Amino acid sequence: MHNIDINVHMVEPNPEMEMVAAAKKALGEGGLRSARFPEPLESTFDRYYCEKTLKHVRVALLTGLMLYAVFGVVDLMLLPADRAHMWTIRYAIVCPTVLAGLAFTYSAHLRRFTQPVLWLVMLVGSLGIVGMVYFDPTPAKNYYYSGLLLLIMGAFTFVSLRLRYAVSWAVATTLAYEAVAIFINKTDETILIQNSFSIVATIIIGAFSNSLMENYLRRDFLNANLLEHENRQLQKATLELRRLSISDALTNLGNRRHFEVMLDQEWARAMRTEMPISLILLDIDFFKNFNDNYGHQAGDNCLKAVADAIGAHARRSADTAARYGGEEFVLLLPGLALEEAAAVAEDCRRAVEALNTTHGHSEAAEVVTISAGVASMAPLREANRLDLVEAADKALYRAKTKGRNRVVCWEGEEHCSPKAYSHAAV
Repeated sequence: MHNIDINVHMVEPNPEMEMVAAAKKALGEGGLRSARFPEPLESTFDRYYCEKTLKHVRVALLTGLMLYAVFGVVDLMLLPADRAHMWTIRYAIVCPTVLAGLAFTYSAHLRRFTQPVLWLVMLVGSLGIVGMVYFDPTPAKNYYYSGLLLLIMGAFTFVSLRLRYAVSWAVATTLAYEAVAIFINKTDETILIQNSFSIVATIIIGAFSNSLMENYLRRDFLNANLLEHENRQLQKATLELRRLSISDALTNLGNRRHFEVMLDQEWARAMRTEMPISLILLDIDFFKNFNDNYGHQAGDNCLKAVADAIGAHARRSADTAARYGGEEFVLLLPGLALEEAAAVAEDCRRAVEALNTTHGHSEAAEVVTISAGVASMAPLREANRLDLVEAADKALYRAKTKGRNRVVCWEGEEHCSPKAYSHAAV
């Protein structure tokens, strides 16, 4: 049913978008003032971060797995007696854990736990290196130390661990290394200080890099949200303007332009399907008298009520109800023959009469009534859609000359007097 609803509001302030804009402004002023967004924005960003970095995480885990396994060649350079310890850590503990973490990323319903699982995988990997430091047979116990630095830098950058997870993991890893170096391996004090300083420096650099990368992602997230919101508002505004351009603001029915567009479409369809198309022109009887004596506000209320009564009869999806101009309305009924359209017109006439809107200045009745002209055609190639409008207009004119408050149909060059309806019969 082609009644037009224009009750669509234009762009209104959105609290969530105001929050996004404020957060973006804070980013533009030199970085995040807080490590987190206000809720619910932060939760949305968590999901965005997970989806945005998912592929990166998988590549990082796969790369880490390959490197961890390949570095087993280094173990061959050590004493054969310690090879079992190193390979047990690499291939029986760390590699299966990384594989499990990689498999976990493919579980969509558990994806919100990606960061904690990554933290656990990284902790197993770093503790594995600490274990190798413990089993290192060289006197300095420093053979696997570089691997620890490499893992720390990778955790902060390559693996896409969030800052809070990366820092807590780095602290746990550092404490484990310091405990083994001080209390078990009795590492030389000079080497221990140098190693500890390098670890702390690597953590600081990594944390700074991680913060910058998350900051960029937060900025992208905010821009994406603002752009999406602006696109939605633009679409709403476009729809609003389109509705306004094809609708009548007073009655909420289509306007004449909308009717003409629909007539073109349905006429072309009727030509293809060889189905009839019917048109009803309706006019409020003696409306000028009503408007002059009851006032323009009462006239507007009358037009709205009549429009509602007529629009209610555009029941099918292809039917079009529109305000044709002034106190005239139109019903376009594709697929209905003349008799069926005339019956719809009579239903409209009765519905308007049943409104019981007093009209003491009408010569047709004591209440507001309408006259209707009905025409129907099965379009041929040589026919013109304007012929249908003209035929309905002639029928409406005939209804007025017959005394109004009636339905008259038109067929060919003669009005169909046997099919002319009054309030007495259908």
